[in-house]
Amino acid sequence: MNLANRVIVLFVLYALISPLSVIAQSISDAHIEDNVPDEKVFKKFLARDIQKYFSTKWNKTIQIEYELLRDAPTQSGVAYPKYYLWVKILDGSTIIEEAAVRIAAINKVRFEIIEHVSKGEIIRDPKKIETIFPAVLCDDIRSRAGAKP
Repeated sequence: MNLANRVIVLFVLYALISPLSVIAQSISDAHIEDNVPDEKVFKKFLARDIQKYFSTKWNKTIQIEYELLRDAPTQSGVAYPKYYLWVKILDGSTIIEEAAVRIAAINKVRFEIIEHVSKGEIIRDPKKIETIFPAVLCDDIRSRAGAKP
């Protein structure tokens, strides 16, 4: 195949694929909009659902502090949008657990913790997080846990 034919084939492929990526992005944006709570209730719902999850896990009333590791959600296909957090669980003023958390925004009304990895687990197995969290967040998570890369 000569150079002119290659250019034509590449142009045709680009013309076919480009609109598909726009459609995929539109679907992704719509899925985020359909599931992420409105800004005015986002923090309230997030804190409520993290608190409920860890209160159930510890079988007692706890307090939580959290920090989003990324401001925007990660959207993959038609799955619920995901957020990544570092969470501190407190009993009074005592930290009883710290963990990296992956959480899904669902139907604009709630969050569901998909997975959490405790600070202790991260220290014991620093690579464990690599299959759960985006690669760009792993060094930050290991650093927060005090684990070696």
